[in-house]
Amino acid sequence: MMKLSAIRIPCISIAESARFYADKLQLRKVFGSESDGVVGFKLGDIDVLLEPQEKGEFEAERYLGFSVEVENIDDFYQQKLALGVCFTGVPEVQSWGAKMTHIIDPSGNSFSVIECYD
Repeated sequence: MMKLSAIRIPCISIAESARFYADKLQLRKVFGSESDGVVGFKLGDIDVLLEPQEKGEFEAERYLGFSVEVENIDDFYQQKLALGVCFTGVPEVQSWGAKMTHIIDPSGNSFSVIECYD
């Protein structure tokens, strides 16, 4: 059996990204520091690892290719917008049956936020 264990996120500034993921996205920091070269957060059972980008190998300013699901995307969007989180736009209904937007972090990385319908 396989399950997702961790998501690695390349950062231009680990300190700035750590503040964003802790303060604005309200993830729980579980280990590390800028001087350690990695900061770990928990997103459910998944570790979110903030690491320095490596040019040509593990670069920031990209779509990260993962989605987080929330119960009410409109409420989530308004709450995070009030905290200064940048989005690509308002949540929109998708042809495949969910509502979606994308968060942009301080390193220019983006990922999807979705609300699925039953």
